[in-house]
Amino acid sequence: MPNLQWFVCLIAMTLFQPPLFQASSAFAADQPMFVGTNAAQMGIYACTLDLATGEFGPARAVGDAPRPGFLALHPKLPMLYTISVEVEARKKGLPSGGLRSFRIDSAAQRLTLVNQQSTGDEGTTHLALDPAGKVIVIANYSGGSTSLLPLTAEGALKPLTSLVKHPGSSVHPNRQGKSHTHGVAIDSAGQFACVADLGTDEVIVYRLNAEGKLERHTTWNAKPGAGPRHVSFHPNGRWLYCNNELDNTLTSLKFDAKAGELTEMQTIGTLPSDFSGSNTTAEVVVHPSGRFVYCSNRGHDSTAVFAIDEGTGRLTFLETEPTQGGHPRFIGIEPSGNYLIAANRDADNLVSFQIDQKSGELTPTGHQIRIPQPVCVVFPRK
Repeated sequence: MPNLQWFVCLIAMTLFQPPLFQASSAFAADQPMFVGTNAAQMGIYACTLDLATGEFGPARAVGDAPRPGFLALHPKLPMLYTISVEVEARKKGLPSGGLRSFRIDSAAQRLTLVNQQSTGDEGTTHLALDPAGKVIVIANYSGGSTSLLPLTAEGALKPLTSLVKHPGSSVHPNRQGKSHTHGVAIDSAGQFACVADLGTDEVIVYRLNAEGKLERHTTWNAKPGAGPRHVSFHPNGRWLYCNNELDNTLTSLKFDAKAGELTEMQTIGTLPSDFSGSNTTAEVVVHPSGRFVYCSNRGHDSTAVFAIDEGTGRLTFLETEPTQGGHPRFIGIEPSGNYLIAANRDADNLVSFQIDQKSGELTPTGHQIRIPQPVCVVFPRK
C-alpha cells in the first residue's frame, strides 16, 4: 500500500504541476498598461497584459492629452504624468511644451485629469520622477533645455521652478546644430538627474537641490556625432546605460553616486555586423534582475539584447530580435520581468515577447494589439 500511495502522489504531481512559465504570485495575472500615442486628442490608451500568455486585452482611449509621447508613474501614488503639445498655448505665443497629471483608477483602468502646467519651453520629449515623488525633471528637445516642476503631497503638478538652457552643438550637419535634450534618468537617492543631450553629444549631471532648482554639476562627453538619446540606471545604481541615436551604439557608464560623476566603461554597437541600411536607436531599458539590457533599433526594426557582467557592468552582445513592426520607438519590460513589449509606431501595434530568465533572449509570444502610433508604455500597480 505505501508503494501505491507513492505512485498516486507522483502521478498527481506530474498532472497538476504549474507550467514552466508562470507569472509570480507577487504580480497581477492581468497587468494593467497605459500607452502614450501620437494622437492629437485622447492620446492615452489602456489595455492589459496576461502574464500567463503575453496576450493583450482590448484597448480603449482613456486620457485626453495631445501627443502624449512619454508617460511616467508616481513612485508611491496612483498618479500618471505625460508630456503634451499644447497647441492653444502656442497660439497665444507661449511655449507649447506641457505636462498633464492624471489620477489612476486601476480597477476600472480610468484616468481623471488633475491639472496641467507648462514646461517653459518647446518640444518636450521625456520626463522622470525622483524616487520620493517630489519633483519631475523634463527634457525639452526643440528648446534645448531641462525643466523641473515640483509636485504637491497629493501628486498634482506645481508651476515650473527651474529651466536651464543647454549651450553648444556638435558635428552632425542636420541633427546637431544646437542642443536637443532627449532623455532623463534620476539616481536612486534622488540627488542627481542625468540628462542626455543628442545635439551636444553630452550626458549632463544636474544636482537636485533642496530649493527645487537644477544645478549643472558634471558632464560626460560622448564621441562626436554619437547623439545620446535615452539613459537608464542599473538596479544597483552604480551603472548607467546610454543609447546613442546617431551612431547606433550603447554606452555603459560608471556612476559615482557621491561625486555625481559619470565615467565611460565601454561603447558597443546595437546592429548585426552585416547590416548596412539606415538606422537610429530609440529606447534603452535594463531588466529588473540587472542581468540584461535591451535597446531598440529603428530601421533594422529590432531589439538588441545584451548581457551585463555582474561584476563590471560591461556588456556582451547576444542577439537582435525583430520587433514585428516599423519604427520601434519604445520598448519596455513589465514589473515581473517576464515580458518585453515593443511599441512599433509606424505599424500601429504593440507586440509582446517572452524573456528567457537565464539567457535574456527574446521569443515572440504570437500576440499583438493594434493601437494608433504607440510611442510609450507604462505598467501601473493594480
